[in-house]
Amino acid sequence: MFKSVLLLGHFRGIRIEIHASWVIIFALLMITMTAGLQREYPDWTMIEALSTSLFTALTFFASIVAHELGHSLVAIKRGVPVSAITLFIFGGIAQLNKDSENATDEFWIAIAGPIVSFVLALVFSVLSGLTSQWYEPVAVGFGWLAMINMMVALFNLIPGFPLDGGRVFRALVWKVTGDAGKGVRAAVAGGRLVAYGLFGFGLWNILVVGNLLGGVWIMLIAWFLLNMAEGHGQSFNLKSRLEGIRARDLADPHVPVVPSHTPVDEWIQYQVLPAGQRAFMVASGHRMLGLVSLSDARKIDRDRWPATRVEDIMTPLDTLIHIESDTGAAELLQLMTEHNLNQIPVMENGHVTGWIDRERVLRTISLHMELKA
Repeated sequence: MFKSVLLLGHFRGIRIEIHASWVIIFALLMITMTAGLQREYPDWTMIEALSTSLFTALTFFASIVAHELGHSLVAIKRGVPVSAITLFIFGGIAQLNKDSENATDEFWIAIAGPIVSFVLALVFSVLSGLTSQWYEPVAVGFGWLAMINMMVALFNLIPGFPLDGGRVFRALVWKVTGDAGKGVRAAVAGGRLVAYGLFGFGLWNILVVGNLLGGVWIMLIAWFLLNMAEGHGQSFNLKSRLEGIRARDLADPHVPVVPSHTPVDEWIQYQVLPAGQRAFMVASGHRMLGLVSLSDARKIDRDRWPATRVEDIMTPLDTLIHIESDTGAAELLQLMTEHNLNQIPVMENGHVTGWIDRERVLRTISLHMELKA
């Protein structure tokens, strides 16, 4: 989902990542907090202000990870896989690999994050009180963390996508009506209202208050929320229209094949370029060995192509990402997107029975959607 990320580690199989854009918000937070602390506590040294800002900022982002872990661990417990948690310029996001199958799961997955933030706000508030007589900078840092975690919890409970409150709202509407679609439409509408309200608030900050930086930042958040809300709605509509479409409906039974002993230069000259086909299955007789693509050939120098066989650069069959014929179209698209695949074989009982490339699947899905419109 995100590019240019730094992997921090794993927690129960979940990747914890930082997107490059996170550096921007971290720097802004450090600058504004340090300046604010110096104004409010003029007797502090620069080192005290900087160290308090650094401690508070890092702990705040750890709190965001904890918030997303709340979502993630509940999701995993309820059968929804989670691939990663990514910190980026607008906060954090847990990348769930599929949607909840019922309203109850949706509710508990959504509410888990704000519950974590509420608990953290309480803990930091207590710590602030306990340290107030010991060392003022630490108490101030804990006090700020208590306040910001409370704000995160309350803001996320606003009933509109993509906020947690939007998912809670969706779950409640879904539970009452029994219609997941009505829940999504209600949450997307809520998300639009939130985004438009923030746009207005941002303009007010710029035109009335004179806070240009704050107003622009609020409007950027509004733009992000609006795009995410619309994206949720479009994604749900796409998945709804793809129901009933299986890989067998999209697969080409004529699988492109190249003999395993073929030199790479001959394969490209006589098969890839004339057919306009960038990937082939590699076979030895009637036995499939793997898949070779143009990307594999580009990893080696051209002067080595004549002496290199396609089987030397292929992806072996046992490590090849593939699907079965009854795989749903939505799951197929997700798999191709997650792994950046241009083609994927259809296999049954270890045998390749069909072939799907990105252009074919998008074209065929477009036709199916036109017929269902």
